[in-house]
Amino acid sequence: MPNLSLMLTSSSLDLSPTKNPSKLIPAATILLLREHNARLEVLMLRRNRALKAFAGAWVFPGGRVDPEDGRGQSVIERARIAAIRETAEETSLDISMSSTEALSNWIPPAAEIRRFSTWFFIAEAPASDVLIDHGEIHDFQWVNPAEFIQKIPSPDITLFPPTYVSLHQIKDFLTPKAALSHFAQTPPAIFKTKFAKSDSGYVTYWQGDAAYETDDLDSKGPRNRLHAGPNKWTYTTEP
Repeated sequence: MPNLSLMLTSSSLDLSPTKNPSKLIPAATILLLREHNARLEVLMLRRNRALKAFAGAWVFPGGRVDPEDGRGQSVIERARIAAIRETAEETSLDISMSSTEALSNWIPPAAEIRRFSTWFFIAEAPASDVLIDHGEIHDFQWVNPAEFIQKIPSPDITLFPPTYVSLHQIKDFLTPKAALSHFAQTPPAIFKTKFAKSDSGYVTYWQGDAAYETDDLDSKGPRNRLHAGPNKWTYTTEP
């Protein structure tokens, strides 16, 4: 799974600007949805704690777009194919014939050494058993998005901003069909990322936030940011 963003709780978080950002590497991930007990659930995977990237983090199935993934097709179609392939490899679930909709595209800050441009998709999960390899992936669970993000932050859950915001994007839907119908008519959100440290935690903010151009968190205007405090995370979007 690619490094979508830096862990906000890291004491070594590098917020310094750079004039020479590294090349973006294409990647993809997918939110697999199901209706269970009259509510929406999404599949989460926990990565091996011994891995270098995203060690122990709860993520969605996904990974880098390989050269053979949809060779000659558009960037988004190649990402879609990669997400489906990675899902089969990590969960044994075949969604090759399922409807998938693009949810978002995430672009890390220029300061990151390895930068992955990651497309997020959603799809309805097939009614098959999830089988993980207990190698790269050590655990899985089906969670209700709204309930899961209420637990954050937690010493028992490692979660990164793209995962948190993606769960926030789908938390109000009751069924996969409703979510797919909505995002089929909604252009994918583009998250060009910046970080800042405030007196009360870390702030991840994206293009569209008033602070994106000024780097002043107190700038008046639109909001598109995640405040990660020691006791609470809050995602705010305001025009």
